[in-house]
Amino acid sequence: MHLTGLDLFYWVAGFVGHSILLLVLLVRRRFREFPVFTLWIASNLLRTAALFFIAGFENRAVYYYAYWSMAAIDTVLQAGVIYEMYSRTFRPLGKWAEDVRGALLWLLVLSVVLAALLTALSAPPAKLWVESVTIRGNLFSSLWMSELFIAMIVIAVKVGLPWKAHVVPISLGLGAYSLFGVAIATGNSYFGLEESHRIFTQLAHYRMTMYLVCLLGWILALWKDSPQPEAISEELSRQLAALQASVRRDLALVRQWRRK
Repeated sequence: MHLTGLDLFYWVAGFVGHSILLLVLLVRRRFREFPVFTLWIASNLLRTAALFFIAGFENRAVYYYAYWSMAAIDTVLQAGVIYEMYSRTFRPLGKWAEDVRGALLWLLVLSVVLAALLTALSAPPAKLWVESVTIRGNLFSSLWMSELFIAMIVIAVKVGLPWKAHVVPISLGLGAYSLFGVAIATGNSYFGLEESHRIFTQLAHYRMTMYLVCLLGWILALWKDSPQPEAISEELSRQLAALQASVRRDLALVRQWRRK
């Protein structure tokens, strides 16, 4: 495959960006809190290196199947990152928040159905069936991811659960990238894969630019420590102390009743 100077820039920038972010996750020990996100970043680093190596063989078929095989794995890992973000947001104390677990199950089903319906409505101009499948698969993935992230934000605001500091930049970054991916996939569905692939390549460059912006944001946000929680007011401290004293008295009465 022929790579232009701009193509090489995106390869190098992606490799360097993933390397720095993975180093931040390891050095700052964020991998303990976000193991799936860390795995996804590591896989993207390996994917970037592998595809660059495969591109040197000048075989479009080999590169194509390698690219979309890795893209399928990438989609699965992104779904895992979404679950991790949901878990950190709606299970802050190790237990799912009330009235959220059932809503999340319905959300998962509805998001898949909606993404499938919207994808079915697209009719990308393509000479080969594999090109049509490629474009529609990309559109479905972007639609599904963006729906899940938007729903997470809406549910979190509606339920009133506070987000943990590092969950916010990861979720917002992936959500914005997914929404941008919908726009790119829609453009691909409209223009298709023309003979020169000029428009397809240009849209891919736009998508990579957006992803590099997300990488930079994650590096800066995850390097910083989470803000310290606000101190409890004196009035709330007195109320908690009174509640603890009341609980101790009730437990003492229960023990006396059981002895009798």
